[in-house]
Amino acid sequence: MKKTKISVLKIFRFFILIALPAALAPLPRLYAQVRVIPVANISLMGGKYYLDDKAASFQGKADAFISSDIKFSESSDLIPVYSGYYNGTQDIQELAGGGVLTRKRQGHTFSLKYVNTREFDKYKPRVSYSKNLISETKDEKWGDGLFDYATFSAGFEAEQERPYGTFTESYDYYSVKYGNYATLLSKSQTVIDTATFNELSANAGANTMDNVNHRLGFAYTWFPDPLVLQAGCDFTWRGYGDQAVVSRPVAGSPFFKTDKRSDFLQNVTFRLTRNIKPLMLSVGSRVSYLSSNQNSYDASRTKFIEDYYSYVEFGVSPSMNFAFKNGAMFGFSVDYSKLYYLGRLKQDDAGNYSRTKANQDTWLTSLSVRYPVMNRFFARAGYNYQIASSNTRYEANYKYNYRASTYLMGLEWEF
Repeated sequence: MKKTKISVLKIFRFFILIALPAALAPLPRLYAQVRVIPVANISLMGGKYYLDDKAASFQGKADAFISSDIKFSESSDLIPVYSGYYNGTQDIQELAGGGVLTRKRQGHTFSLKYVNTREFDKYKPRVSYSKNLISETKDEKWGDGLFDYATFSAGFEAEQERPYGTFTESYDYYSVKYGNYATLLSKSQTVIDTATFNELSANAGANTMDNVNHRLGFAYTWFPDPLVLQAGCDFTWRGYGDQAVVSRPVAGSPFFKTDKRSDFLQNVTFRLTRNIKPLMLSVGSRVSYLSSNQNSYDASRTKFIEDYYSYVEFGVSPSMNFAFKNGAMFGFSVDYSKLYYLGRLKQDDAGNYSRTKANQDTWLTSLSVRYPVMNRFFARAGYNYQIASSNTRYEANYKYNYRASTYLMGLEWEF
């Protein structure tokens, strides 16, 4: 299959020359009542990344958000949005079920939302498309990344504002496709004998990372002065149509079942916010549970591991932000999470398994500062420090234990 090369410059050029003017151009006089309210935020920064005290070269980071609120009437709004990022600094990303070190990343999302207001109720259909490119090595060209993926999403949100609080319900469908990712088994017929290939590949599949998702979300926000409280929950079913479930190896049975992998993810969240101008205090908590029918088989150690991807995770995230009238800002936040795998086993440095289940602690501390330098331009700096520790020491497949830090400095433009 022919691969499509995507250039950041081409995408930005398309948006600036075609998409943005189309969204912001004055409508015909016959629609003189239509108002267009543009919004934009663009930042260009540079910095360094340290992984276990090893420094990478100085690299750049860019973020862009460009949108407009097209108001047809007091009850009808159309909101096109482009958001994009480029991250030239290394970082650890959650990919394929574990932490993977990436060299650089970029992503581009185009979305469209319609808002219909009926007194105190709002209805918001939406659609979006995004493309994410991920490079794991220095010489890997954009578009060749193993974990490059595209996402198409369509959904609907309803909101009801009442004297005692605001209710929100949402449904989203989204599909994720990894254009360059295919199992090695699907290409192995020339290097293993035909009988073995036919037995293994009968149900193995090729595009094993592609998935479709259905998500339901519910939230309730209420305002016991001087606090703002929000509680929410969401449920996501994720199906991998080409990823067969690994079976326990028994003489005479196939290595893969005819069943396909499916995951069910549940999140429960709660957040408390207190605004004491210019200080905003907030603390959030979350509980996540992922149930997956997928297993794993380590052929090098002939070890079958049932329920490999399922986990329970607990998290808490306090933060404080100062926002001043001149646009200056200071932010500090901490995010802690504890993840318990329900089937994945602990391994020592050599890869030997124990009977204990694997777990992981992750701390992320963030500092950010913004200060005005001239009209709509701000100097900006940020620092992140992350610690991940696990009782698993074997890291041939994923990173479980590391210390990483990033500092960035640059300019931000806001409109």
